[in-house]
Amino acid sequence: MSDNQVDTIVIGAGVVGLAIARELTQRKRDVIVIEKEDIFGSITSTRNSGVIHAGIYYDAGTMKAKLCAKGNRALYAYCEKKNIPHLNVGKFVVATSKDEASKLESIYNKAAENNVVGISRVSKEYVNNKEPLVICHEALEVKSTGIVDQQSLMRSYIGDFEDNGGMIAYNTKIESIESIGDKFKIITDDKTEIIANSIINSAGLEAHNIAKLINGFNQKFIPKIYYAKGNYFETNKKLGIKHLIYPVPTEASLGLHLGLDMSMQMRFGPDVEWVNEINYTVDPNRIDFFHEDIIKYLPDIKKEDLHPGYSGIRPKLKNKGEGKSDFMIQSSKEHGMENLVNLFGMESPGLTSSLVIADYVADLIE
Repeated sequence: MSDNQVDTIVIGAGVVGLAIARELTQRKRDVIVIEKEDIFGSITSTRNSGVIHAGIYYDAGTMKAKLCAKGNRALYAYCEKKNIPHLNVGKFVVATSKDEASKLESIYNKAAENNVVGISRVSKEYVNNKEPLVICHEALEVKSTGIVDQQSLMRSYIGDFEDNGGMIAYNTKIESIESIGDKFKIITDDKTEIIANSIINSAGLEAHNIAKLINGFNQKFIPKIYYAKGNYFETNKKLGIKHLIYPVPTEASLGLHLGLDMSMQMRFGPDVEWVNEINYTVDPNRIDFFHEDIIKYLPDIKKEDLHPGYSGIRPKLKNKGEGKSDFMIQSSKEHGMENLVNLFGMESPGLTSSLVIADYVADLIE
């Protein structure tokens, strides 16, 4: 192809966009990734818990349910093959009261519907044998949950992608996209023009704004996006916790959980803070709310042990109180524009599902 012509443009160098670009080059496609930041994965892909999810929470038939359990197995296999730092630490979903314990059954049943393996209901005594400091009435043990070094994973995706001839254009903003017959003309902020046969809009928090730039695209297919900010508090305290500890989830969140980094250091979050603008400052005044939630299952954490950490923002397709938000992976079958795939509402479990999402999206433009 000529210098300004390419088979596929992938917009967004987050973990999902990079996985898609990698998969497309595995299928011998000529691909350029356009990223407005100066580095990959700096928005949503590293501002999360870094968890390899099992897929226990999602309603059967949803995109998240279809992709997560399969993605879990694919990601572990990829990490093993590529020596990506990861740990299969497992997790406990802890009910701290009888009322909460009654909710564990529905989670367990969803997990079974979603073909999750390695999940079982366990007693307080079982949990305390493994995690003596954790308070619970009953729990679910999920053995296939783990953690991964997101940066290393994305670097590996980039390595595979570039080895296959792919290229990433950093510090590049898209000004307009025009549909020309069965192709697209993309104009960037430095007035570069690129002709592409297909476009994958994987722009995360900006995916809806990218879709608005596409001349001729029916705006009714662009969903409203709501920003759910997730704050994390960190601690230097070491308690020897070896598993991820999750409370019983709420409608909007998996709960303010105990996470672990690759050195097994604890951190807590995310909470859910509905915001109108993108701002990553963690309000130190949220410490009271965090501490009250944490001590329900880990009373050894004192308020003075906590300090503000980092935050991330999740693009939700449903607002506060409207129920659970699913992925929306939209192709010509839905919106009528050939060779265009939009990915909206890509949040957790996007990291876990990234390889399977990539395969799914690549099939849509075959």
